[in-house]
Amino acid sequence: MKKIILLLIIFSNFSFGQELVVSTNRNPAILGEQITLEFSIESKAKNFQSPLFNGFRVVSGPNTSSSSSYSFANGKSESKIITKISFILQTIKEGNFIIPTASVEINGKKINSKPSTIKVVKGNSKKANKSIENNLFINVEINKKNPFVGEQIIVVYKLHTRLDLENTEISTIPNLNGFWKKDLETSSRFKREVLNGVAYNTAIIKKAVLTPQKSGELIIDPMEVKCSIRTQNQQNRRDPFANFFNSYNVKEEFISSKEIKINVKALPNNEPKNFNGTVGNYTISSSVDKFSLKTNEAVTYKIKLTGTGNIDLIEPFKINFPSDFEVYDPKIQDRVFQGGNKRSTKTFEYLLIPRVVGNYKIPKYSFSFFNPKSKKFENKATEAYSIQVLKGNNEEYQASNTQQIIKQNTKRHKLYKS
Repeated sequence: MKKIILLLIIFSNFSFGQELVVSTNRNPAILGEQITLEFSIESKAKNFQSPLFNGFRVVSGPNTSSSSSYSFANGKSESKIITKISFILQTIKEGNFIIPTASVEINGKKINSKPSTIKVVKGNSKKANKSIENNLFINVEINKKNPFVGEQIIVVYKLHTRLDLENTEISTIPNLNGFWKKDLETSSRFKREVLNGVAYNTAIIKKAVLTPQKSGELIIDPMEVKCSIRTQNQQNRRDPFANFFNSYNVKEEFISSKEIKINVKALPNNEPKNFNGTVGNYTISSSVDKFSLKTNEAVTYKIKLTGTGNIDLIEPFKINFPSDFEVYDPKIQDRVFQGGNKRSTKTFEYLLIPRVVGNYKIPKYSFSFFNPKSKKFENKATEAYSIQVLKGNNEEYQASNTQQIIKQNTKRHKLYKS
């Protein structure tokens, strides 16, 4: 209680009545520690407008509470309502930081607080911080540092600890500007791993496939994790029951990985005209379900890609189908493993309906990609197919039957996409 009163005097803005008063439990504060900042006013208030806390990380808040009291003295009654809005902040920089004006609304009137200053100093906790650095940290592992544009990278964020953790929470997710990103499934279970002869409990907190979209230097940003560390309390010999119920404290620490620079190589400038940014190593195949049919009947044409690379980014192909064929958007099926880093497949199924009698050809499709292993552009092609279209005996029935096929195909396509 004495500390709180002293700090209110230090801020020099404590007064009775309808004034929004700001106070803190620590000033000066030590770099890296958590402090409680509180705004209070003797009234029922609403519409709190928070200031920006430069130099601090908001751990919790705003947390609003209110209390009321009633007194009767000398024949007079008096009641009080106090509204409090509190924050838990962590200091992240040294220096003098201004807490800007905050405001609340009372009976339609806006009440502002006065700006206040909190000083943050560097503490004498080098040994403690060094202890945490050596026993709790994040490593980032990547499988490539000099990929080509479009070539995939697997990045793994690992948390290593020798401390007793109660909880972990990702507080800052990397922006990864310049990359296309796909998160992969991970298990958050801790396993034993030995680094430089020291055993740690290790968990994969994030795993992703990154595909660089431009050449030059790109940054894999740091990831920040909030860790709740359990520390043992000193034993109380006089009260063993207190030892049982208060055996440890919980301390929160924010740890970050280091940024990693990636040098992305540009693709050769002799790319084929039909190149659409596909990088990897693939084979291509195609098929049709019939070579002879009648007008208004449907034929299914499939193209299947198999291989490794940025297969997730491959869009449906633009095939030069005969102009007398009605063509519907393809149904897409894929089985992609490890974001395309393991052998995967992608199939495009086109529904075609010839409307006019004749002999037609579905041309071969030429598919180009850049192979980072050979460092060359490669080309694979599908087969060409000859299709004979005869006049239908009962075109009205065939048209109705075709529409039913279209509906079923569209329904399957929607189910797949959802």
